[in-house]
Amino acid sequence: MSPKYYDKSWLQAFKGGFLIILGVFSMLQVYGSIKSLAMVFSFFIGLTGFVLIIAPIILKKGKIVSWNFLTGVLNIVFALLLIFIADHPSAQIVWALLVWVIFNALTEIIEALILFARGNAFGGIFVINALLSFLLGYGLYLILVDVTPEKLFNIGLIAVVFGLINELSAFMLSSIKKP
Repeated sequence: MSPKYYDKSWLQAFKGGFLIILGVFSMLQVYGSIKSLAMVFSFFIGLTGFVLIIAPIILKKGKIVSWNFLTGVLNIVFALLLIFIADHPSAQIVWALLVWVIFNALTEIIEALILFARGNAFGGIFVINALLSFLLGYGLYLILVDVTPEKLFNIGLIAVVFGLINELSAFMLSSIKKP
């Protein structure tokens, strides 16, 4: 099993940039942002899934890593789900986003365990990402109960911090020498 982000620091940087943009839009409280958020999320999730499936083939790694393939397929399924429910009530969209955030956090924990088992301290980055994913998920859950400007701002702030940490993680991952 090979972690999906560890060898691809640019994917971590892309995720960070997306989260920063998401955070800014949430903090500015752009009207209709839930439905547009679903479309942007579906693009990001679908692109991530596509890269996880296709990258080993394009980079001629020789074999498709089953963990990357499985998470790639599940990301594409989530992206398609978000596209198909885009015209549904906002609560259903937020539930789908919440499920994906929890899925993402769980994959980050699994990847941290893989790295720790290999004696790699960079697993700590994935633990931090998982905790921030759970925090973002909790914020999404609170929006389901009651949408207030303060809650949207807080979610935006969490997303900006999460994005900056992903950018830092990408820098750290790109600076290590691969064997």
